[in-house]
Amino acid sequence: MAFDYPKTAATANRLLGQFGRTVTLSRPSTSAPTYDPATGISTPDTPATYAAAAVLLDYAQRDIDGTLVQQGDQRCLMSPSVAVAPTTSDDVVVGTVTYSVKRVVKVAPAGTPVLYDLQLRGV
Repeated sequence: MAFDYPKTAATANRLLGQFGRTVTLSRPSTSAPTYDPATGISTPDTPATYAAAAVLLDYAQRDIDGTLVQQGDQRCLMSPSVAVAPTTSDDVVVGTVTYSVKRVVKVAPAGTPVLYDLQLRGV
């Protein structure tokens, strides 16, 4: 009998939506800024944003080594239903606070994403 990982992912999504909060995954644009020669103004391309259900947790003091995990880092458990898989080039915006993504662990038994475990650091 095969385990139903899509059902587990749906449960994780439901619980994070119920007990977590909505955060914004912000992906920098890969496009070059737009330059208007008539005005001489260069306008940077805006990043793509994706809403996701997540919960933020403090790291245990025993996990903070000052190098890989620093004081103030946050652990973010993110729903697998986010439109794109998070990467270390992304930022996560929680309310008015922006964090850079330092580490991404995709929990995906049998290839089905069930949860994203992110290490965040304030920018």
